[in-house]
Amino acid sequence: MGRMLTTRALRAPVKQLAAPSSDKPSPLGAVASPSIARAGTPVHEDPQQTNPLRRLAFCFGLAFVFTVFGVVPELMFKITGMNTYVIYWVAPAAILGTFCTGGIRRTFQHRASWYWLAFFLWMVVGIPFSYWKGGSTSLIYDYSRVCMTMMLVIGGLATKWKEIRAVFYTIGIAGVVNLLTARMFAKEQGGRMNMESASGTIGNSNDLAAHLILVLPFILFIAMDRRRNPFLRYAMLPVMAYGVWVILGTASRGGLVALCAVFLFMLLRATPMQRVLAALAAVVLAVGSFAILPGATLNRLGTLFGQENDEAQESSGARSYLFKTSVRYTLQHPIVGIGLGQFSSFEGNQSRAEGKHGSWHETHCSWTQISSECGIPALLFVILGISSALVLVHRTWRKARTQGFRDISDACFCYLVAMVGFLVAITFLANAYRFYLPAMIGLAISMSFVARRHMSAKAADDRRLAGIIAPRPLTVR
Repeated sequence: MGRMLTTRALRAPVKQLAAPSSDKPSPLGAVASPSIARAGTPVHEDPQQTNPLRRLAFCFGLAFVFTVFGVVPELMFKITGMNTYVIYWVAPAAILGTFCTGGIRRTFQHRASWYWLAFFLWMVVGIPFSYWKGGSTSLIYDYSRVCMTMMLVIGGLATKWKEIRAVFYTIGIAGVVNLLTARMFAKEQGGRMNMESASGTIGNSNDLAAHLILVLPFILFIAMDRRRNPFLRYAMLPVMAYGVWVILGTASRGGLVALCAVFLFMLLRATPMQRVLAALAAVVLAVGSFAILPGATLNRLGTLFGQENDEAQESSGARSYLFKTSVRYTLQHPIVGIGLGQFSSFEGNQSRAEGKHGSWHETHCSWTQISSECGIPALLFVILGISSALVLVHRTWRKARTQGFRDISDACFCYLVAMVGFLVAITFLANAYRFYLPAMIGLAISMSFVARRHMSAKAADDRRLAGIIAPRPLTVR
């Protein structure tokens, strides 16, 4: 008959197989062959994925992350009355594994980590010019010991998407521990909830609010995870509600502004269903807050909207003075600043020399804290590092949404929510030298590159599977 016949029954399965897959595993494995990889985005398997040493180091890395985010050393000290040095049980193995299994190379595969390294080196360069060299040197030691190693461990040990999920779950569980700690040890003083008797890192009301704003989106990721039991997912909803209530209970005005920023971000960037849920949650929390929170707490928060509160107004005046002073010091010492961690001492002594009382307090703004103590170049490195990390995650988010990788999309969304809220919160806090930002820089690098490899491998698997089963035209003579 000399006519080419192609059946619909053969053609339909090929369309189904050629479509981009979601997070369901491909039956033919996770990594495409070189010939298939050349057809699209190159896919290369990291030889360290199956290295048992790296896997062991990654487990210690998760323990390190949980210890730091969960503020475990301070919690253990509160319970036992002694320093357990728990961080030294897990951190050395994680750091050694990072160095021995190529973690440094993986961390520095994106410029965000190089910007942060430049920030760290600039802090070191400024030590000889510091107002108090000994104090700056001590702070540099602490920063390199915890903060920089946190960036390397999170950024360098994960090589599979399930390991990125494990990092998210670890931070989320640490957040649950933070809320349990607040439930047990938080006390109300003057209408503000704090844990000064139980923790130094998050003992202050403002620090507690900022910390919870960062970790709550990781609890949200657990609630959004469709791979988990619905009971576990739904159990996270009241946990998050309690977390927001604790943030409001701290009466931190910066925390309230950060919550509003998170809400606006979710309305602008979330899916339609997520927007509806966010709006409903905001209404419920607003009504519940007015019904449950003490009047002193509501009064302090109300100063953002014109209410009068003597303590809050006094605090605002002190913050305004500190901010203006930090800007003045930035302009007077624009290159290396007055010295790492030396703003309070420098301001106090300068004021005393001028016959004034002085504040003897930190800047209450992380950005001017960096610029006044370390110089304008240090601030530029920080801004570039954070911006690069956000751009990296946002690109991954868009690609995952386009190709239907919902799990990756949810993780990127939760990361961005956490960063938006935290960056707003630290605008009103002197938290520039803590572990938060290096950890989030490392997480942005690892999750983005692992996600890209994961999506490319899935797409390559689909192309290969389609090529194996693709029918050839049948010729009927």
